[in-house]
Amino acid sequence: MSKPKPAISKQPELETLTVTAQWAGPLPPPSVLSLFNDVVENGAERIFQMAEKEQDHRMSYQNAELEATRKDFRRGQIIGGLLALACVLASVYSIYIGAHPAVSVALVGIPIMALLGKMLKR
Repeated sequence: MSKPKPAISKQPELETLTVTAQWAGPLPPPSVLSLFNDVVENGAERIFQMAEKEQDHRMSYQNAELEATRKDFRRGQIIGGLLALACVLASVYSIYIGAHPAVSVALVGIPIMALLGKMLKR
């Protein structure tokens, strides 16, 4: 007697498809941008607002950084000028009180050496 063959049940195979997309910059390409409206109401408009807000923030930050750098540079010029003037005045005073001429040369040499050092750095 022959044995009956067991019934083979075919189950459908499941496949998983993963799609990823990426783009550079704050805005997705127009074909993808329109799909955001399907997910969130006014999604594309909200993304544009986010990008504009980020750009405004970045520009204000860069302007503040530039202004701070300008102020630091100006402050350095003022302090350097005052120190040079103080050295020259001290040199004139040392001549007036009759100090050794090397003192006057040294006092005038300080701002000159600083200026030469700055020029050679460039």
